[in-house]
Amino acid sequence: MSSAVFGLVGVLLGSLSTSLLTIYRERLTTHREQTARDEQHERDRNTARDIFQRDSILALQSAVSDLIRAAYTELDRILAELNQTDHWTARKWETPTATGWSDAVLRLELAQARVFDDQLRSLAAELRTLAGESIWAKSLAASKRHSQKMEPVYRQFNEAVTSALPSLY
Repeated sequence: MSSAVFGLVGVLLGSLSTSLLTIYRERLTTHREQTARDEQHERDRNTARDIFQRDSILALQSAVSDLIRAAYTELDRILAELNQTDHWTARKWETPTATGWSDAVLRLELAQARVFDDQLRSLAAELRTLAGESIWAKSLAASKRHSQKMEPVYRQFNEAVTSALPSLY
């Protein structure tokens, strides 16, 4: 009888230890799986964020280029008028909208709102201001002054884009 009791106790201890080890192993496996899912979710989230930022930065760069192109097109129109009339005709509210200007401004503002990088947003805003001031200038000299500031800021903007993009790939 004592061997039966020892056998029963052995079976019970074996079952108990097996159950405890199974529970421990399941919890450990569940914890590892949860950690792996969390890490994968974080990687997926970071990848989506990087893709969003990369696309937004490229859209902002395109909008800035279009804005500058529209400003130069308008300046060419004003300069052609200056050559014909020998008089600087400052833009007024009634002047027809510069070709592509409104679209470029709207696209710039849309893309600018999606970019997280403060420096890129700031440089884009500065370029918009300089472009606007150059075409709304009251004199040729003022227009030249604003236009000449655009190129270095545009270069600085593109350098900032060049710095920001590699980390997003």
